[in-house]
Amino acid sequence: MAYIEVTHETRSFRNGDQLTVANRDLTFTVERGAVVTILGPSGAGKSTLLNILGGMDSPTSGQVKIDGVDISRFTPKQLTTYRRQAVGFVFQFYNLIPNLTARENVELASQITQDARDVDQTLALVGLSDRARNFPAQLSGGEQQRVAIARAVAKNPKLLLCDEPTGALDYQTGKQVLQVIQDAAKQTGTTVIIVTHNSAIAQMGDQVIRINDAQIQSVHHNAHPTPLADIEW
Repeated sequence: MAYIEVTHETRSFRNGDQLTVANRDLTFTVERGAVVTILGPSGAGKSTLLNILGGMDSPTSGQVKIDGVDISRFTPKQLTTYRRQAVGFVFQFYNLIPNLTARENVELASQITQDARDVDQTLALVGLSDRARNFPAQLSGGEQQRVAIARAVAKNPKLLLCDEPTGALDYQTGKQVLQVIQDAAKQTGTTVIIVTHNSAIAQMGDQVIRINDAQIQSVHHNAHPTPLADIEW
């Protein structure tokens, strides 16, 4: 059984008499432990899908099963528990708490879940052991994003969702951050979804899902993902 099963998922919004469809009849599956890239232009519906997979939104219709459980039927309380226990989030902007050190930012996330990873081991996993006592303002953009990744991974999530994680970074730093995400996923067995508009980045995925105009254009299973060292954009 696939770890993620999305079946005829549709999300629409009504503003007065106007109906906007952000996701239209999406159907796909993702295997446990896969690194999946969701590729498409701005406004295609990628972030809406990510929000639904992460329990921050619910579909208007259809099913979204995570590990065999249909989260589209969850109550708000169940969604809160799901987000806390099962999902890690990495966004384009780091959203770190400025008056907490790197270690304290990671530790704060680990305190809201029952099966958290060791904070210091997690910082070591992203190469930040020597920066643990630094505040966000004392870190580079790439280091701040690695703290954000550590914060997400420290929850020991089954699912790691990354929304344009390199969008605020330069080319070389962006590649380093993607390598950290990929390495962390392999070491922890976490299923990873990376949303991007960059077709070069999409090549790193075990599976590439292309979305445009709220619909899935293609689903490609990549038997030989491109090593990040070979990806240029």
